[in-house]
Amino acid sequence: MYTKTARIYDDLYSFKDYPAMARHLIEIIDTYHPGAESVLEVACGTGQFLRYLRQRFHVEGLDINPDMLEVAAEYCPEIPLHHFDMVDFSIAHRFDVIACLFSSIAYVKTVERMQCAIVQMTRHLNTGGLLLVEPYFTPETCWKDDLRLNVSDRPDLKIAWMYLTEVHGKLAVADIHYLVGRSTGVEHLTERHELGLFTDTEYRDAMERVGLNVSYDATGVSGRGLYIGISPLRAQGAGNTNG
Repeated sequence: MYTKTARIYDDLYSFKDYPAMARHLIEIIDTYHPGAESVLEVACGTGQFLRYLRQRFHVEGLDINPDMLEVAAEYCPEIPLHHFDMVDFSIAHRFDVIACLFSSIAYVKTVERMQCAIVQMTRHLNTGGLLLVEPYFTPETCWKDDLRLNVSDRPDLKIAWMYLTEVHGKLAVADIHYLVGRSTGVEHLTERHELGLFTDTEYRDAMERVGLNVSYDATGVSGRGLYIGISPLRAQGAGNTNG
């Protein structure tokens, strides 16, 4: 995903209000884990959330795409960044909060891989930690055969991208076509994005299997909802113990 467009990713999503979303994320963390000090963002992309979360927490990022991490390192040169697949990663220490945002969990494609990702993220939580997962569409809510056109218009960079989302079983597939215009010319790029369509029950089951109590925020950080996995210790009001 974003194998050809990491350098223009932030132009594609320039409409995202990261400061506001980060503030809302901090409010959620303060509500469910007010003593949290450290955050790992899984699928951190270009590091935009990290830029704002670092003002409050010790933060680190993880992503499968080395090109995204290269951009993130330019924005956040002092923040530790890890190159891993979210379904199989190992970091030597643990975190109070792990967040997987902007529906990135759907890129694992299958329920089995989603369960593996939840296991890995939970293994990296401190005792009393908090797991936050922003979902993608469910099989019932996905926009089938939905045609989209988006435009980013800057004086020095103009981008138009179009895609048709098709649903194949429990997989949403979009072949995205980009026209990227610069003073040197116009380039045509294509990327295929495949995202798993998981049900509410599947998300909850994956989190409950690893011992988390699950709450759901219908709005979440960016309007897509948010699954909030709380350890039983945290749910009972016990203090956090670093592991």
